[in-house]
Amino acid sequence: MRTTSLGFLATVFLLTISSAAQDKTDFTVIEKIRAEGMDRSKAVEAFDYLTTVIGPRLTNSPAHKRAVAWTQETLKAWGMSEVHAEPFQFGRGWTLDKVTVEMVEPRYMPMIGYPKGWSPATAGRVVAAPVWLPGLEAEALKGQAGKLKGAILMTSAIQEYAIRADRPAASGDLKPPQPAPARAPQLNAERLAQLKTEGVAVTIEPNIGEHGTVFVTGRDMGANSVPSIVLASEHYNLIARLLQQKIPVKLAVEIQSRFNDDDPRTHNVVAEIPGTDEALKGEIVMVGAHLDSWHTGTGATDNADGVATTMEAMRILKALGVRPRRTIRAALWAGEEQGLLGSKAYVAEHLAGDKNKAARDKFSVYFNLDNGFPPISGFYMEGNEAARAIMTEWLKPVASLGAIMPSPGHIGATDHLSFIEAGVSGYQAVQDYVTYDVRTHHTNADFAERIDPAALRQASVVMATVLYQAAMREGTFPKPAPPKVTTKQ
Repeated sequence: MRTTSLGFLATVFLLTISSAAQDKTDFTVIEKIRAEGMDRSKAVEAFDYLTTVIGPRLTNSPAHKRAVAWTQETLKAWGMSEVHAEPFQFGRGWTLDKVTVEMVEPRYMPMIGYPKGWSPATAGRVVAAPVWLPGLEAEALKGQAGKLKGAILMTSAIQEYAIRADRPAASGDLKPPQPAPARAPQLNAERLAQLKTEGVAVTIEPNIGEHGTVFVTGRDMGANSVPSIVLASEHYNLIARLLQQKIPVKLAVEIQSRFNDDDPRTHNVVAEIPGTDEALKGEIVMVGAHLDSWHTGTGATDNADGVATTMEAMRILKALGVRPRRTIRAALWAGEEQGLLGSKAYVAEHLAGDKNKAARDKFSVYFNLDNGFPPISGFYMEGNEAARAIMTEWLKPVASLGAIMPSPGHIGATDHLSFIEAGVSGYQAVQDYVTYDVRTHHTNADFAERIDPAALRQASVVMATVLYQAAMREGTFPKPAPPKVTTKQ
């Protein structure tokens, strides 16, 4: 066993030295990238259009379709090649037209709440005393059989937990992913069917934010779906405490929403700058970000900033007329918020399985922009030390911009994982998390004000610099290590 371990370490060491030796930085081009990205940037313009003009971009909604069309038009106008939308099966979209949540007794108070994505509309304005069944225990629900028609049903206990700290910043240590925070129990299909049969008008649950921040997601629950509101935890708890003290409460709730079922397909957007080296132009260096967002804010930090950075990095390289040896490809994913669906569909079509072995062999590296928000301080290198050595050199020309950290660590829950699972290299940018987890991620506070324009320009320059170096190096990027196979001793 010792001999094998030493041999493996020696191989990694030699690969690291060999890989680093292949990277001769063209500082003249990188200075031009910096000047173009800092002095003539269009990143803020793209970001503003996505957040202010188009707004929230729930997958396969009319707004998301407008974003798919606009990004294609813009990338074409900026001179990209092979710009197109790639369809995949998703399901129906959804649009929110109106929501009101009010306490009308024992006193009037407007409340902060939003329907879950794909919530059906209520049957007009529902005015009723709320029924409180914390946890929706089976026995409690059975005891209310026949009494819930037209009810406003509160489904959770008083909310004690809230997200009060952002995730720790990336470091030079190799750390496992942190567990997700505990959340209120979710209604499953069976329980929803019961509520539908009983004629419940709308369910209300608290969220894991505070100070009026409301975290809202959702999914299409099909025919058994019941209108559903996520309420600010402070407002939910106020109602619950009034009920605890036997003080009568009356609420007024209305949701106006509609399903968009004209086409069950949604689309990724793909564009590229063709490679020019006859021997290498078939190899791919790729960058991507998800275009879809949730519906309560404008999807600024999640993920218009990533989309704008991706588009701007490509624009910078095209504007400079660089001639990359490899093809540089960009993708704007759909359905990320529903489970990385767009990147999974792309990988299944182009990289995964025996049919795509040749394409995998020619795929160099994928870089992702999602978690956190600019500036970029490095990349999570997924425990790949050979790749980390290369990235260390690549970041040196932009170290003065703050890009200094090729963290060895892992990060999950975003689109680079689709590539890693197919056996090719994928890395997420290390970005800022200050107020991201507690204030903007999947919330009603995810607006353009959260992004510093200077940081958006920095991120675009860093990404363009990394893409250029990846496209120009002699060898492809080091592949991820194969999955560990455990055997019984």
